[in-house]
Amino acid sequence: MPLTLVAQNKEKRSWSWGFFSGLDHHSLGIETIGRLDQAEPRVWSDGARAGGSAGLLLRKQVLPWLEFLPGMGLSMVNNVVQYRPDGPRIYRFYDFEIPLHVQFTDARKANAPLRACILAGPRFSWNLADNPSDFLKINQERFAADLGLGVQIKLKNWSIQPVFIYSHGLNDLHFPDQGKYDDLVGRVVRDKFSLRIQCWRNRK
Repeated sequence: MPLTLVAQNKEKRSWSWGFFSGLDHHSLGIETIGRLDQAEPRVWSDGARAGGSAGLLLRKQVLPWLEFLPGMGLSMVNNVVQYRPDGPRIYRFYDFEIPLHVQFTDARKANAPLRACILAGPRFSWNLADNPSDFLKINQERFAADLGLGVQIKLKNWSIQPVFIYSHGLNDLHFPDQGKYDDLVGRVVRDKFSLRIQCWRNRK
């Protein structure tokens, strides 16, 4: 009997792997400083844009109601920044991301075919794309706090989990340099809202 209990504990604490793909709604928030005279030069973001993401995940049971979900992935989106009088410029964000999430579930429904979950944690990313800096310099690194709500659906050998995640950018991405519009810009923050489908291989 003691050997059986030890074996069960090891199985519960083992890692399982999965993957995800998602649709992202990405916004680039630009804070303008100084006067907002319509006749003077201005800079602003041309609205939120849609993109996509994909990657790999690991999962480990920490407590009956708590799981640790580290991962890595690639997120891709283009944003347009308007400069007056110079016109628009495209900024590419091809981010290598490392989310470090924890997931809360109802331990009483561990064997249920359907149960809700709450996801939270930090996200670290690095933009792999090379963007123009003659008008505005934007940092490549991004730190964010994520909060998500989803549903786990158990199948035979797999679990499918659709989840909505809001990723709020924490760091100022503006790096004042010699850009033409750097003096007109304060903070630059990137936020993202995602619909992500996570798939997990169930442990036997």
